[in-house]
Amino acid sequence: MRTRPKSPTIATVRRHSRSIAALALVACGVAAAPAAASTNTAPARSCSVLLEPIQPGEKFSRVVKEVCADTIEKADLAALGGTRTAAEATLLLEAADNINQGLPRYRWWGYAGPCDTAGYGIRDLGVSWNDRISSWRQGHSRCNYLNVWENNSYQGAKTYWHNWTKVDYVGAAWNDRISSMHIHYEP
Repeated sequence: MRTRPKSPTIATVRRHSRSIAALALVACGVAAAPAAASTNTAPARSCSVLLEPIQPGEKFSRVVKEVCADTIEKADLAALGGTRTAAEATLLLEAADNINQGLPRYRWWGYAGPCDTAGYGIRDLGVSWNDRISSWRQGHSRCNYLNVWENNSYQGAKTYWHNWTKVDYVGAAWNDRISSMHIHYEP
């Protein structure tokens, strides 16, 4: 007498389904490598920074507050809300991790209004934004000159943009290479 095979249990079907799905992802090349294996992963959050202008005798701006959040609007609200300058802060520059001002974004705000000839100096873009910038747009028309360097503290190779309003792509030579910046007004 022949015996009939047992019907699989729900648990067995689920286990096999997960195994088949995992194999399909690997076969299609979709399985993700561990984050530690990548050296240049995109930041998942947008950030806003409130800066003081460069003080006499100094080269860099003091960071008043820096906040990162799921959206740039949330980061702006947290960085600017509750400060005496919330209404007075001036958007200096908005940079993006991708071309054409794609997401995520990073905004620098002036604590004391728009740029003057001393301007605002960003010594270090930080771990999550160093070597990430691909595009940007001008925040305030008085901030018309932007110097960028490949290393922190204005070190290494340098280039600049003058009288720009929007840069959809910084170009192959500077894409994902910027580490420090100085934004100011120049007649």
